[in-house]
Amino acid sequence: MRSPARSLPAAFVVAPLLAFPFLAGCKQEQATEAATPGFSLKQAEPTKVRTLPAIRQEMQRALETTTAVQAERFVAIVPLTTGVVAEVDADIGDVVKKGQLLARIDQREENAALAEAMILQQEAKDNAALAAVALRDADANIEKARLSMQQAKDNYERNKQAQIISALEIDRLRVAMEVAKQDHDAALLARDRSVIDERSSKTTIQRAELAIERAKIALSNTEMRAPFDGVLTTRTVVVGLNLRGQRAAGTGEGTAAFTIVDLSDLRATLMRPQRELSLFTGPAGASADNSRGYKDIEVTATTEALPGHTFRGEITIVSPDIDLTSGSFGVRIQMEEQSDLGGQMLPGMLLRMRLVTERHAQALTVPKRALRREGDTALLFVATEGVARRVEVEEGFSGEDYVEVTPTRGELTEGMQVVVVGNRDLEDGKPIQVSGWDDAEETEEEPAAEEAADAPEPVADSATTDASATEGTGAGDAGSE
Repeated sequence: MRSPARSLPAAFVVAPLLAFPFLAGCKQEQATEAATPGFSLKQAEPTKVRTLPAIRQEMQRALETTTAVQAERFVAIVPLTTGVVAEVDADIGDVVKKGQLLARIDQREENAALAEAMILQQEAKDNAALAAVALRDADANIEKARLSMQQAKDNYERNKQAQIISALEIDRLRVAMEVAKQDHDAALLARDRSVIDERSSKTTIQRAELAIERAKIALSNTEMRAPFDGVLTTRTVVVGLNLRGQRAAGTGEGTAAFTIVDLSDLRATLMRPQRELSLFTGPAGASADNSRGYKDIEVTATTEALPGHTFRGEITIVSPDIDLTSGSFGVRIQMEEQSDLGGQMLPGMLLRMRLVTERHAQALTVPKRALRREGDTALLFVATEGVARRVEVEEGFSGEDYVEVTPTRGELTEGMQVVVVGNRDLEDGKPIQVSGWDDAEETEEEPAAEEAADAPEPVADSATTDASATEGTGAGDAGSE
């Protein structure tokens, strides 16, 4: 059974019929315009741009960071003895030599102790002299007793053998011989006592000499002297002040009287992430006479305290280990105390450090504003015969205004004009009109907005991605605006 035919809505039938007069009118208008004398189709206007040349210049890889100046020798001078200050011979800012007297504590007690020790030493020497005399006398007594003993023995033996005297007399001679022997033994004992007395007197002399030495040390402890050549940066003592010495009550703490610093031995210490270790150490780039294996790195520093002054430094130590907590290593830099203009570096100054780790002497560079990004691709446009030509590049070292580039697709050589303003919507082969930098007429787009839109995202070198590490150009970027 056939289904009844579906009928279309009336609107779908009427609408095309109503459109025909409109279409017909359009065609008639186009035909009229085409027939009008002098009429032509509107051509696309070229994009107005501004350009700068690609130039060759030295580019540097540099690390920049801040740190404070430290003195290798920076000492607070604290007296060892507690006492009243009797003399002050130096003040803040004085340049002092090693051993120079700065202040003195009352020395009367120490002088008395030294005098007493010297008296005891003299007594010990006198006793030693007496002991030496006694020893010589003991030697003489021994010899005298020996002769007496020998004579008594000879008399006894001779008369006993001759038998010309009575037995009672012989017994008397025997007793005399034994007494003489006892006297000789007593003289030997007396000599031994004299030897001991002489040795004891020598020990007493040594003890007296030690007492004198202690008294001298105690006396020297009342004097505060410069431990090395330097400059006094603080002074807290005045005459009459009662100073607490380091040895007071055995606490090891005392009142600092002065602070001295050696301005000829200043340094800066940096902590760098471990990924930068290869920039400082290793055979590559190290000088032949650098036995420590550190690379030749140019170190300069500036400070707000001395505007316009530049200080130079030299790396002396690169820490041989990595800190487990921070993952960083230390770099010690010996700083010159005088700047290029003669300014004096002082401990505590905040320095802006710049370490040039690598140089490219003849790098091909373009203004940073010339770069655009499409994903991971960096590109720029070159103005050639009134059209823009696309050039894809690989970035190298970056400075304040210029960046090193190596073309990977397209042609780019020194002197070519690269588009720095107006390159946001450019396409390869698009007509352009180069405007001079001195023209009063502005481009179609505001330069400030153009620069903000065209500026590429900052790209840090793989070795300097730390926030404190940047790559910079050498002084005098040629061709910069």
